Amino acid sequence: MIDWRNTLNQLNSQLTNTYDTGVSTALDRLGLESKRDPNDLILPAIGVFSAGLVVGAALGVLFAPKGGNELRGDLRHRLDDLKDRGQSRYDELRSERLDAGE
Repeated sequence: MIDWRNTLNQLNSQLTNTYDTGVSTALDRLGLESKRDPNDLILPAIGVFSAGLVVGAALGVLFAPKGGNELRGDLRHRLDDLKDRGQSRYDELRSERLDAGE
């Protein structure tokens, strides 16, 4: 014989588990988001702020009181000096490595 009470209790339990009435579940079923974590807002804001700093610094250098030719010349000399120092350091390290390998 079928135990109707037990069958109805099982059916009710399955329906309750299937159709959870929680707010987050309801929002998820509607395709909406629940409350966002603070990190979801802070990290992108820090990224945008950092990008703004970089762009601002670049614009500050470009619009400095020096003339364009003078500023570009200074930058070119600094880059050339940096390149020369990097090349000499590379040569030093390479010779040290070759000497150590012998």
